[in-house]
Amino acid sequence: MKKTTNLIRVVKGFAFALTVGVVLQFTACSKSKDINPSDEEILSKKIEDIVPQQYVDSLTKLGFTINKGTTPPNIVGAYLFKPFTIKSSNIPNDSYTPGYVLMDGKVKFYEQSTSDFSIKMLGKNFIGAADTSVVTAISGSGNKFTVYGKVKAYRNGGYNFYAFLMSGEKDGNNIKNGIGGIINIDDSHSGPFTIGKGQGRVAFDGDYTSEPTDFDSKTTVMMERNTMSSKPSQLK
Repeated sequence: MKKTTNLIRVVKGFAFALTVGVVLQFTACSKSKDINPSDEEILSKKIEDIVPQQYVDSLTKLGFTINKGTTPPNIVGAYLFKPFTIKSSNIPNDSYTPGYVLMDGKVKFYEQSTSDFSIKMLGKNFIGAADTSVVTAISGSGNKFTVYGKVKAYRNGGYNFYAFLMSGEKDGNNIKNGIGGIINIDDSHSGPFTIGKGQGRVAFDGDYTSEPTDFDSKTTVMMERNTMSSKPSQLK
């Protein structure tokens, strides 16, 4: 009887030790994962902080292309989108119908990081006269990329936050198949006559090649301070 009791105690003790070991191992793995997140985890969190997934999904439904991956190409430079052409919109009764040609768009990418997937972006005539992304990330693999930005745009006494996404394929010094998407992600301080939260548009480079261009950042900063208008020729 004592041998049986001792055996049960040994088995129970072993089971407890095994359970504790599993719990400790799981906890250690969780802590290790928090301390050393993978590149995919770093990038996913960064993108989600910039553009909640629901708005990315809305743009993909409008035909925007997302290029995933943690090895995007180096896209540092300035590029011209011409003819910048409307592809689609989810805005009711939008006058920007598919095929509508917008004012030429210019975008500048700089300070691209391979460690935290950050990049800086300036634009002209995408959301307003001058667009500066307050926080930006880049994904992709091979020659294909997607840039995710958040822009604070002023208009009619108020301001909105827009997600500003761009995708394409690096082809020598050019960007091939360039496409841009904007969507309002925060209209809580909006002025009148501005598209609402969740509304957006997608446009593309009509000749499918965005060539290098000069980008006068000083002019952009001056324009941004004075006006963030929403002309019929802009994507917003």
